[in-house]
Amino acid sequence: MNLRVFETIEELIRGTARTIVEQVEGRASATIALSGGSTPKPLYELLGGTTWRDELSRCAITWVIVDERYVPLDDPQSNAAMIQRTLFADGLLPSHRFLRFRTEFNDPARTTAEFEQEWRLLGIEKLDVVLLGVGDDGHTASLFPDTPVLDVQDRIAAEVFVPKLDQWRITITKPVIRAATLRLVLAAGESKARILREVRDGADYPIAIVTRDVESWWLVDRTAAP
Repeated sequence: MNLRVFETIEELIRGTARTIVEQVEGRASATIALSGGSTPKPLYELLGGTTWRDELSRCAITWVIVDERYVPLDDPQSNAAMIQRTLFADGLLPSHRFLRFRTEFNDPARTTAEFEQEWRLLGIEKLDVVLLGVGDDGHTASLFPDTPVLDVQDRIAAEVFVPKLDQWRITITKPVIRAATLRLVLAAGESKARILREVRDGADYPIAIVTRDVESWWLVDRTAAP
């Protein structure tokens, strides 16, 4: 486990921001996938601010959403809306693009198909960086334990009903995450320490499956460190 421990959540957020910027420095273009949730929200606010926004403007970035709850864009649970309010608070830079799941179709299968078509039209071959979170049950993206989406091998994205949440989700798939050049796993808080310890010790949680034997950096605060 490539573990990078920061003393505070503030240092973790700044360190992750710098890591993302370093990954695109000197590049003409890059594709970066973003997860939702409360932990990365201040990261997106920081990256959307003037200083970091100027740094990111030097690279043509395609931002891709990692997963989405099947809710309208104006729902407080929407990952895409949170990203738009933070990272894109001052608008999307002219050289940047944002690929999200269009839940306004009100049809999870159609949303997935449209996402895959747009992915291909944008010419995305693979992700350069994917930012992941990890749940207390070991899920990442919308790859939850014991759900059929974990077995999908031939799709860019897939819809999945998560019984424990009684909710439809859309997510990029395990092979797409594993094929990325780099995975950044962001974790903060004492509740994550057990999961990280068990992943380190070989547990087969979804977060372990998508990060094992491929370059993955675990960026955590001190309380989450195993």
